[in-house]
Amino acid sequence: MQFWCSASGKAWTWAFTAYPGVWALVALLAFTYARLVRHDAPDARHRATGWIGVLTIWLALDWPLGPLAAGYLASAHALQFLLVALIAPPLLLLGARAGLVTWWTTGGERTTLGRVVGTLGKPLVAAILFNFVTIATHVPAVVDGWMTSQLGAFAIDACWLAGGLLFWWPIVVPAPERPWFGGGAKLLYLFLGTVFHTGIAIAMLMRDYPMYAIYELAPPMSGMSAMDDIKIAGGIMELAGSAIVFGVMTVMFFRWSREAGNP
Repeated sequence: MQFWCSASGKAWTWAFTAYPGVWALVALLAFTYARLVRHDAPDARHRATGWIGVLTIWLALDWPLGPLAAGYLASAHALQFLLVALIAPPLLLLGARAGLVTWWTTGGERTTLGRVVGTLGKPLVAAILFNFVTIATHVPAVVDGWMTSQLGAFAIDACWLAGGLLFWWPIVVPAPERPWFGGGAKLLYLFLGTVFHTGIAIAMLMRDYPMYAIYELAPPMSGMSAMDDIKIAGGIMELAGSAIVFGVMTVMFFRWSREAGNP
C-alpha cells in the first residue's frame, strides 16, 4: 500500500492497490463541496454537476489510472492532466457556484483565503499561473524527477487541481463582480489561457525520440513502444484538450449571443 501514486519501477500488475492519500483528498473535496451546496445549490442538476467533478478527481488519481500515469504511460499522464485541470475544476465550481458567491458576499472576501483568491483569481493572473503550472509540470526534468516520489507526484497533481480551479474561477464564479469581463472577454481568456497546453501537445507529436525517461524506461505493460506512447499522449493533449476548450467556448458563445439579443 502507498500513500500516493508514484513511479515504482515494478512490473505492472492489474492487482488492486490502495492509495489512502487519494481517498483522503477525495473525502476532503466531498466534505467541502457538501458544505458549500448544503443550502445554496440552485437545483439538483447543478448539485449533481459538482459531484461528477468529485468523481472525476477520484477516477483520475486513484487506481488504475493514477499509477499508470505516475510511472508507466505518458498517454495516461496526459489524460490525467485533462481530467484534473480542465474537466473536474469547472464541474466543481459550477456545482458550488451559489455557495461560493454566498460565502464571498457574506464576509469571505475579507478572509485571508478570500484575499488570496481575489488576487490570484484575477483573469490575467489566473491565466499566467495556469500556463506556468502547465508548462512546469510537463518539463521532462520535473516529471522524471518528481514522479518517482509520492510527495513529488502529489505536488504535481495538487498543482494541476489548484491551477485548474484558479483558471476556471473567473469564468464560472461571478465573485468578485467584473463588469468588464463579459462574454467576449471570457472567450478570449479561455482561448489564450489554454494555448500552452497545445504547444506541449505539438512538441510531443513532433519528437523523434521519447520525451520522458520515466516512461521510456518503465517496465513494459502494453504492446506500444515508448515513441507510440508519447505520440498518443500528444494526440490526447491536442485533440481531447482542444475538444474540451472549444466545446466550452461554443456553449459560451451561443449563450452570450442569446443574452446579447435579449437584453
